[in-house]
Amino acid sequence: ISSAASDVYKRQITFRQGKSVVDASQLPNVERIASYLKKHPDANVIIKGYASPEGNLEFNKKLAKARAEAVESILVKKYKIDSTRVSAEGQGIGDMFTDPDWNRVSICTIDESK
Repeated sequence: ISSAASDVYKRQITFRQGKSVVDASQLPNVERIASYLKKHPDANVIIKGYASPEGNLEFNKKLAKARAEAVESILVKKYKIDSTRVSAEGQGIGDMFTDPDWNRVSICTIDESK
């Protein structure tokens, strides 16, 4: 997990166009988040889901939220992370990256600050 500051870490999970299912190729990224959370019981994660700009805006807003919730569900159900430590938010259209494919993402930020 890359460190942006001493107490904040980020991990990205990318998605296929129009999909909110976490691909098998992205599961190691989710597992790294779960492992970190298990080793750091005071840490929480905020998952922000995004969609690329193609397509219907309303559909993309729902898709962005579904992507964040898909990651949240894996952390809670598969890895047994307490749901009070996980927050999933849809952010709508992503414009962080010039390549639209990279904007189909959930960005997980782990925060240990109190």
